[in-house]
Amino acid sequence: MFLFSVTKFIRIGIADKNDNPPFFDKTLYEAEVDENEDIQHTVLTVTAKDLDESSRIRYEITNGNIGGAFAVKNMTGAIYVAGPLDYETRKRYELSLVATDSVNEATTKVVIHIADVNDRPPEFDRSKYEATIEEERSDGLPIRLLKVTAADGDRDRVQDIVYFLTGQGIYVDNPDQSQFEVNRTSGEIFVKKPLDRDHPKGRPTWRFTVFAQDEGGTGLVGYADVQVNLKDINDNAPVFPQMVYFGNVTENGTQGMVVMTMTAEDYDDPNEGTNAKLTYSIEKNVIDENTAMPIFEIEPDTGVIKTAVCCLDREKTPDYSIQVVAVDGGGLKGTGTASIRVRDINDMPPRFTKEEWVTEVDETEGALLPDQAILTVTVHDEDETNKFHYKVIESSGFGADKFTMVRNNDGTGSLKIVQPLDYEDPMQRSGFRFKIQVNDKGEDNDAEKYHVAYSWVKVELRDINDNKPQFEKPNIEAPVFENAEIGKNLKTFKATDPDQGGQSKVSYAIDRASDRRRQFAIDSSGTVKIQRMLDREENPRHSVKILAIDDGTPAKTATATLTVIVQDINDNAPRFLKDYRPVLPENQSPRKIVEVLATDDDDRSKGNGPPFHFRMDSTASDEIRASFKVEHIPKGANGDGMAVISSLRTFDREVQKEYHVPIVIKDAGTPQMTGTSTLTIIIGDENDNKMQPGAKDIFVYNYKGQAPETRIGRVYVYDLDDWDLPDKKFKWATESHPNFKLNEGDGMITMKQHTQEGTYFLQFHVYDRKHTQTDVEANVTVTVKEIPEVAVINSGSIRIANMTDEDFIRIWDYRSQRVVRSKADMFREKIARLVGTNIENVDVFSIQLRQERPPITDIRFSAHGSPYYHPIKLNGLVLQHRAEIESEIGINITMVGIDECLYENVACEGSCTNHLVISNLPYMVNANKTSLVGVRTEVIPECTCGARNFSAEESCRPNPCYNGGRCIEGKSGIRCRCPEGYDGPRCQMLRRTFRGNGFAWFPALAMCDNSHISLEFLTRRADGLLFYNGPITPPETDETIVSDFIALELENGRPRLLIDFGSGTLQLKVNTKNQLNDGSWHKIDIFWDTETVRMDVDHCVAAEVQEPEDGSDPIFDPSGCQSKGTIPPFNEYLNVNAPLQVGGLAHEQPDPSLYKWQHVPHGRPFSGCIKNLMVNSELYDLARPGLYRHTQMGCPQLEEACRTNAIVPTCGPNGVCSGSLSQPVCKCKPGWTGPTCDEPTNSSYFETQSYVKYALSFKPNSFSTEIQLRFRTWQEYGELFRISDQHNREYGILEIKDGRLRFRYNLNSLRTEEHDLWLSAVAVNDGIWHSVTVERHGSTSTLRMDGGEGRRYNETMAFSGHMLMDVDKQEGVYAGGKAEYTGIRTFEVYNDYKLGCLDDIRLEGKHLPLPPGLNGTQWGQATMFRNLVKNCISQNQCINVTCLAPFTCKDLWMKHECGCEDGTVLSSDKQECVDQNECLNDPCQNGGTCHNQEPSYICDCPRGYYGKNCELLQEGRTVRLSLGALAAILVCLLIILVLVLVFVVYNRQKERHFPKADPYDDVRENIINYDDEGGGEDDMTAFDITPLQIPVGPAIGNGGPLLGKMPYGPGGQPDVGVFISEHKNKADNDPNAPPFDDLRNYAYEGGGSTAGSLSSLASGTDDNEQDFDYLNNWGPRFSKLADMYGHGESEEEEDH
Repeated sequence: MFLFSVTKFIRIGIADKNDNPPFFDKTLYEAEVDENEDIQHTVLTVTAKDLDESSRIRYEITNGNIGGAFAVKNMTGAIYVAGPLDYETRKRYELSLVATDSVNEATTKVVIHIADVNDRPPEFDRSKYEATIEEERSDGLPIRLLKVTAADGDRDRVQDIVYFLTGQGIYVDNPDQSQFEVNRTSGEIFVKKPLDRDHPKGRPTWRFTVFAQDEGGTGLVGYADVQVNLKDINDNAPVFPQMVYFGNVTENGTQGMVVMTMTAEDYDDPNEGTNAKLTYSIEKNVIDENTAMPIFEIEPDTGVIKTAVCCLDREKTPDYSIQVVAVDGGGLKGTGTASIRVRDINDMPPRFTKEEWVTEVDETEGALLPDQAILTVTVHDEDETNKFHYKVIESSGFGADKFTMVRNNDGTGSLKIVQPLDYEDPMQRSGFRFKIQVNDKGEDNDAEKYHVAYSWVKVELRDINDNKPQFEKPNIEAPVFENAEIGKNLKTFKATDPDQGGQSKVSYAIDRASDRRRQFAIDSSGTVKIQRMLDREENPRHSVKILAIDDGTPAKTATATLTVIVQDINDNAPRFLKDYRPVLPENQSPRKIVEVLATDDDDRSKGNGPPFHFRMDSTASDEIRASFKVEHIPKGANGDGMAVISSLRTFDREVQKEYHVPIVIKDAGTPQMTGTSTLTIIIGDENDNKMQPGAKDIFVYNYKGQAPETRIGRVYVYDLDDWDLPDKKFKWATESHPNFKLNEGDGMITMKQHTQEGTYFLQFHVYDRKHTQTDVEANVTVTVKEIPEVAVINSGSIRIANMTDEDFIRIWDYRSQRVVRSKADMFREKIARLVGTNIENVDVFSIQLRQERPPITDIRFSAHGSPYYHPIKLNGLVLQHRAEIESEIGINITMVGIDECLYENVACEGSCTNHLVISNLPYMVNANKTSLVGVRTEVIPECTCGARNFSAEESCRPNPCYNGGRCIEGKSGIRCRCPEGYDGPRCQMLRRTFRGNGFAWFPALAMCDNSHISLEFLTRRADGLLFYNGPITPPETDETIVSDFIALELENGRPRLLIDFGSGTLQLKVNTKNQLNDGSWHKIDIFWDTETVRMDVDHCVAAEVQEPEDGSDPIFDPSGCQSKGTIPPFNEYLNVNAPLQVGGLAHEQPDPSLYKWQHVPHGRPFSGCIKNLMVNSELYDLARPGLYRHTQMGCPQLEEACRTNAIVPTCGPNGVCSGSLSQPVCKCKPGWTGPTCDEPTNSSYFETQSYVKYALSFKPNSFSTEIQLRFRTWQEYGELFRISDQHNREYGILEIKDGRLRFRYNLNSLRTEEHDLWLSAVAVNDGIWHSVTVERHGSTSTLRMDGGEGRRYNETMAFSGHMLMDVDKQEGVYAGGKAEYTGIRTFEVYNDYKLGCLDDIRLEGKHLPLPPGLNGTQWGQATMFRNLVKNCISQNQCINVTCLAPFTCKDLWMKHECGCEDGTVLSSDKQECVDQNECLNDPCQNGGTCHNQEPSYICDCPRGYYGKNCELLQEGRTVRLSLGALAAILVCLLIILVLVLVFVVYNRQKERHFPKADPYDDVRENIINYDDEGGGEDDMTAFDITPLQIPVGPAIGNGGPLLGKMPYGPGGQPDVGVFISEHKNKADNDPNAPPFDDLRNYAYEGGGSTAGSLSSLASGTDDNEQDFDYLNNWGPRFSKLADMYGHGESEEEEDH
């Protein structure tokens, strides 16, 4: 039996019961904490324990926590700071802490000790200490003043307190200078120095602060105030603040009259005894001669001065001076001077300074009386105060009633004319003599004869040209036959002039406005002759205005009328009455086709016309004779005769569409005239052929992607019939396309708006109801291409004859029934080859039929590489290859560059300007198998000179600024913000350099009836073509020849002008005193109208001028500076449209015989610089010619002269290098000055009644004047600047009138002959800065503002009358207006320029000062000025201004405006300001794409361009070298490398053996910098040749000459040997000249070296090509380089 046992484990949990209290380890806990401890800082943590596991103990402070200074965290027992602690208040806290487990609790004691810290500053026993001491006390220094005491607030801490002072009389940094000091430990304060109580250097009370710092000067600081009062001593004598006091007293006054008060000051204390009590007396009085008594007395207490006698006489003694003494209570005294002026009373009589006055005056012109005085008289009166009154004594002499006297502000009297004066009156011719009177008591005091004076006036009368000539017969008729011979006399006019006693000479002329074709002439006797053939049919009646002109100044003109009645002769052949084009249906039997009538331009009333006779021309072809019959009907058309044309057979349109029947018509005149007219008979179509499937290509140019819904072409099927459209129906073969619509009736396809670029394939079915054909397939391919505006603006154009627009794009030849290449494609390919671009870059985007019969078609095309090519380049290349294009393509080009102004008197009789109008409505050309939808353009001729037409407001659309300039619209028009270097007003590049073998193409000269072209040039070569504009290829045999041209060139250093209006060549030469190829700038002006031409050189400053003082006519001899001529008759205008070629010709000269030129330019290219090319007030942009070769922007020769020949190396961005090559100067731009033009000029604000008067240190030039200044104002009136002679008779005044700028001047000192110039098209009172320049040369002048072109430019260019202006350099120069004194100390500024600013005033280029900021310069001194404020500063005008939403306030200088912020515009609903889309102004150039942003915009530039507006070209060029050249370069490099290695090794070996150099050795043969590119040496001075120069003194800025001379000029070749030898000798002989010995670094080419290589010698851009031929002159070692990098015969020069 088995027994089993089982074991089990049982786990029993015993539940805890909270039956044990918590307990602490200690009964007392202690801790310490600083009194300044932070809140929440834990002091200690007290933890209780509990045997029970489940107990949760919580803590609480139950007692001892005074003021809640501590707290405990109830869960952890951490005791922390809960409130502020203060050791000085409580040093110990005893806390009872209880721990509880919610049932039981335990208690312990926690003691916290507070630790003392330094938290209380020392405290003084009082807050302010005060002491008194006698001033200036010096005995016993230092003197103890007082003692201060401070105690530390931390009582238990060591009392280690230190004292110090700050405040008045305390100098911490320099204690020896202090007046007070304190003992640092005791607190005793001492006075170290004598103290001054009195003004101006002392003070009665000294206040400073005493500080106490514990911890020995490192702890906290307490302070108290200390006041030291000074007791006054009498140590100051009385003083009079002003050395001289001024008073006045009335003459003849009584005794005891108060004169003035003298008051002295005593700086002693008035409250301290009598230290400051003053007593006055007169120390030096004036004694009356009659009574021997003192004249003045003074009150001792008040200082009031009185008269001690009566009856002072100003005329005897006007001024007195006495000395007054003031004495104080201590006996100290001070003196002052009283200057006493005796005030005048009117007690003396006046008297004229002359017994008789004589003057000469011009007779008046009719009833128009001059406002200015003819005589000024002066009066002497010993009285100061007078009320002068002048008058003419009635009946005192002949002429007294014709004049009056007026008083001037300065007391003088002026004689004025009140009635007309007539020299032709014999009585008046002898002059006038009468008496004048003055009294000094006013108007109504003539009775007091003592105060009245008299004088005589004699007026001599001068004759002026005030009468017009008078015709004996003002209207004459003259009948003449139209075939009258040239030179036939018609009538004679006779006129006389009553001026000069009837001795005036009269000349005759014809008003060309009444005789535009110059068919008549008049000789000196007044006889009118025929000078061109007459044509009654052109003009049957001429009304010719005959002018009679006298010889006066200015001349007077009378007008008469000659009516020429042209009588008819039979000289015109008859012709069809209208353009008959009858339709003869095909497949019809013979029938009558049409009746034709005739007409004749001759006068039928004279028998010169019907009846007409008709017959078929005998030269008609056999086919015509066999097909048609012409039957003459004599009685038809009411007896005038007519013809009936009939067919003789049937016709098939598919064989021939039309026939031309020549018909001869003869009239009944004598002699009989016969003419041939051609009748066009059109064969009408019949639907007699079935259609077949067809395909069509349509090309659509979508202008700017904005084309509206547009018809683009008709669905095409192959069908010999072309008039069967009514029989057809069209439908989509599949579903309709979303971008296109189909007219099912006529098959016209319409492209919907917003169709994107791309190619679309459309399928259609066509139904013919006559032939019952259905679903014939017709496929259409539509290509849509967007063309930008820049392509249209930069497009070339041609006009072709005898071809329709359909024929130009047609690819189907219906005669041969085959597809051919269209002429449009051939033309496109030819253009691509000419400009050197891919055919994809050429667009023939506009083909328009201009005239239907005979057909004339206009074609417009564009091409681009990266940017679009300029029209000048496109048209010029087509013109050069015109014959080639016509031959290859089969077209007849009648015009290149569509110019509606080209043919004289066709579009306009006078000035003519082409205006390209671009329409958003496309133009469709549909030609069966192809269709072109292009841009609709039209060239509209405007009969105005476009450059001078200011009728339209200025706008930034399109952008008028060149070269990346940003257009800004303002209140006075537009402004351009330009990149650096582009200095024209519209950011034009104004300078261009030509190397003697190049040219540049620019737009042709516009046709203006009064033209002016000017330019400046600089050269050293005697011959060179400056510009040429005219034909560039021989004429074609069948074209209308336009032979007009103009050319300006230098020949032997002197200018030669050729000009041809198409009727003969005029040659003008100026034999200047010196040749113009002298390396200086010279200006040439060319003027022409319809008959005359004038050329001026350098403003004719070299002319000989004499102006006699007796008033006789001046003598002006311009033979050395001017040439004039008359255009050969009879053309009147210069009509050119080929490129203006500057600097040379791009082609061989045409044969002059082909154009009938009598003179031709020599054509030698120009070498040098050209700048400021201006045509009719517009400056040409010389930056980017259409085509060019061997030319670049700027003038490097002159810039190099400025850079290398001056101590100041550059003119800076605010200056322009000017002057000559030998004497370059820096000319600062407006607003800048200084040697490098980097200093802004000072401006001044002119308040009301303000002005500046100048005294000049130089005498202004009498023939030439240049004024330049800047101004800004809101006012409409004001005089800016004036120069004049002493008497203000000769003057030049620049002013603002009616908000416009005006310059007026008078050069005649005897009479007023005022010239004036206005800028009337632009307002200047807009609150922004404007710069203005006035130039006067003789009687000519120009006025330019803000760069000066267009409406900001005006000129008067006639040399006539007086030429010289005398300027009084002391009294004749004013700015802001001229001040006239109205009293002793009062003045009035007439035409006051007020509430505006002036800046940068220059006269003849010399800076004048603007006070109060600058009172003088080396050129002038501001001797007087009033009411000016330094700088042009405007306070913020938007302070306290609130604008209605959405506007914000804009500060406009001196005023504000509410508007949208810059860069935003008002929305269309006018509710908000939205971002302005700057892209609308097309700012991106060279094909860049504009993307608008908020704010501003960005340009996505094409390849090769960069910049804000894609205006900058990334210049580069690929150098093509042959294998031989590459091998030569490698050999050269290898040789150079070996030589450099040998040189380096040699020098290192040599250095080991060289002794140390003597510092006094003058070793001059060291290696200096040179700029051989790739030569192995780093150029450390940026190609600077300064080491070869000798300093010769400082450079002069602001137009002063830059030092040194240019070694060679443009076009010359440098003699390097002579150049270096000369400079080396000078340097060797000058002990102070560089170079000095120095250490230089050398680098080897390659290996990361920065040194260049010889391979870059031929590098550069197209604009910087170099001619290396001159290297041959440097010796045989340079010949290889010249051959290597010069352009040999194998390399073709590329045109750009």
